[in-house]
Amino acid sequence: MALKKPHQRNNVTTADAEALANRLADRPYGEEKLVYATQDLFARTTISLPQCLLREIEDRALSNKRAGIEPKNVSALIREALNSYLLVK
Repeated sequence: MALKKPHQRNNVTTADAEALANRLADRPYGEEKLVYATQDLFARTTISLPQCLLREIEDRALSNKRAGIEPKNVSALIREALNSYLLVK
């Protein structure tokens, strides 16, 4: 972007600058994001699985995705299995 020459710049008074500062004061930066209290935030983790189990989970996720049913990815399948396991206990 080219800079304007000094004689082309708008002259801003101190009062104009103060008015702008007052309008912008205490405003959040960017858009406000809504976080619902009932929605859990996800955290990343790493687990080790036997290759045969991982392949089976990946195959099931792919078939679910092709069929258009949930869960459609490995993470969602594992979350669902863990939730079922924890509810049984």
